[in-house]
Amino acid sequence: MKRSQNILTDKEMELVSLLMKDCQSAGDIQSKLQRLFAGTIDTILK
Repeated sequence: MKRSQNILTDKEMELVSLLMKDCQSAGDIQSKLQRLFAGTIDTILK
């Protein structure tokens, strides 16, 4: 059975909690996600 893309695993929920700890606005969330994405791509390309 295919898992819904909207359901997060426990590890994903833990990551969400850590990322959102200091966020107070949608802009804070967007900024953190952009940095996380850029860091992930950098690591993959190395």
